[in-house]
This record gives sequence, C-alpha cells and structure tokens, in this order.
Amino acid sequence: MTFSTHNALQKQWIPVYGFAGVILVFVPYMEIVGYALCLLAGIVWFFERTRKQLEQALRLHIHSHESLLFVGDETEVQLILDGSEVVERLGLPVRVRLKSNTALSFPAHDRSPNSLDLTLRTDQARHMLHIQAEFRGPAYIEECVLAVTLPFHLGTYLLECPIEKRWTVLPSLTLHPPVGTKRLALGDRPLTASPLRNPLQVLGSKPYEGEPVKEIDWVATAKLGRVQSKVFQKTSLDTFTFAVDLSGPSGYTLHHDFESIISQVAYVTTRLLKEECKVELFINRFNGEGKMEHISLQEGERGSRLILLMLADLHPGNRFISTDAFVRMVERKRLKQSHLVWFNQHNLYD
Repeated sequence: MTFSTHNALQKQWIPVYGFAGVILVFVPYMEIVGYALCLLAGIVWFFERTRKQLEQALRLHIHSHESLLFVGDETEVQLILDGSEVVERLGLPVRVRLKSNTALSFPAHDRSPNSLDLTLRTDQARHMLHIQAEFRGPAYIEECVLAVTLPFHLGTYLLECPIEKRWTVLPSLTLHPPVGTKRLALGDRPLTASPLRNPLQVLGSKPYEGEPVKEIDWVATAKLGRVQSKVFQKTSLDTFTFAVDLSGPSGYTLHHDFESIISQVAYVTTRLLKEECKVELFINRFNGEGKMEHISLQEGERGSRLILLMLADLHPGNRFISTDAFVRMVERKRLKQSHLVWFNQHNLYD
C-alpha cells in the first residue's frame, strides 16, 4: 500500500521533525515551534501506523458463479471487501477503481465502459456489480485499486489488489453477416441417405418425451393414443468434418473479418450437435506442440463446450498455417466417411 500525500507528511520526515522539535522545545522563544514539530511528527507517525494497519486488513475479492459467457451476455458478480470493519471504525470512505480488458465492460459506466469508479459502503462486506461480455476471448480485470481518503485533503491510501478471477467469452452464436450461409453445405447431403431428410429411413417409433424431435409419428400416435416420435436410422453422413481456414485471399495472412468465420463455425457446430450429429474440427493454427489444431470426433454438450472453448482461444497473434498446406493436411488426416465442410473467406460474402 502506498500513501499519496503532501511531501511534508511523508514518513521519512518523522525523525527530522522529532529531533528538531525536541531541540527547539529547550530554545527560548521557540517552544511553540518545537511543540508544533513534535505534534507534526506524531501526526505523520499516526498516518504511517494507519497505512500498515490498512495494508494488513484490506483485501478485495471478486466472486462469480459464471466462468463462461457468450458475447453480449451480462452477469452479476460480487465484490467482497475484507477488513471493512477496520475502515468503518476509522470512519474513512473507501472507493474502488476497476479496469478490465477489452473483452469485458461495465454497463453502469457509459463514458468509459472498460473502467469503473465505485464507492463502497463500509457497513457491508459484499457489493453487487454487473459486467457484460463484449468480445470473444479471455476476459479479466486488469487493474483493481482500493482508495481510502483522509479528510481535509491530507492524503489517500492506495492499495492494488490483483484479481485472480478469469472468464472466457465464447463466440457469438449469431451469424454475421447473416447472408453468408449459402455455402455452408448443411443441406447438401444426398436425400436418399440422410435420415434427417429421408422418411424411408425411419426404423420405428418411441414415446414422445418432450425433447426437440425432427418429426412426430402420427400413425403410431393414432394407434397408441399417445404422442410418438419417429426413430431414425443413424448413418455416417451425420458425421461432419469442419475445416476452418482463417487465412485471407493471399493464403498466408489472417483474414480481416476472421471473427465472422469463427461466429459461423460456432453457430453451425452447436446446431448440428443439438441434432445428435458428430463433428470433427480442424483449424489452421499451430498448437503449443507445433501441430495443427485438431479436435477429434465430438458429440453432445461436451463436444459443443470443447469446440467453443477452442474457438474462444483463437488470437491474431497465433501462428497460422497457409491455405495450401492446410488443405493437404486436412485431406490426409480427416475421417474419410464424414461430410467435409470448409469455413473460409468464401463463406462470408456469397
């Protein structure tokens, strides 16, 4: 903790004020000055003692039940102030200054969304605060400073509290731009083989359990008197391989609108996994081992979570693979029986 005050009230002047005050007390006609210097030394010593006391007692923590946010989501966090009873006993006001990275914002502060100045009540230890996810990627509080102000502008105690809480902002599930969907090849599977479109592949029926179904078996419903849903045959064409190429037209540099490609991948992935399909993912980025990013065949909520976390971790500072090399690597390593879908610059402006 640092004490921001006038130069005359710094702690290094305590021995000077004390020694000069003791000497001047015994000098004729200088007793008042000596007493004043001794009093000033006592005041500075009291300020230093208060600084050490606050440094040991004050701590600020942030608690949040959510660690994963989508772009645009707003959540409530708790500011927990340890040592509030010490500040309340001293009768001093406490303010906190928070500054986040670009992935987070504070809706309560319109002029500067990434920073917030808030006065804390010393009679309660917990305070509620709203944060909003703005951009995809890791989100955290860069700066957290507690300020305890002395009266009469005598100074301010400043304590920097590092915040360990981290959030991950997942990519938006809204297609951007909305017209860039013609080449996603979601509905281009052969009609004669896909159970999602071919009613001839229906194997039977089962009791309707309230889950999202593709079609209700009205014949079985009429016979049994209960709502029945069709049971479809699984085929290999319900397995997808997504190849995500974030390179631009040159094939080597990152595309200027790569965020739209990432949003498309997130949208289509969650849609297909909800349809009980399986998805394999390739990204033209090198991982920590110098290999191409690859997520093996995934399904269900676990697969959706894993893929969204991978997409949220993409950063322009990463090392990416050129388009030509990426095409060869995908064709060599992908599942041959799966349906290959490319996500690249051609998906954006068709």
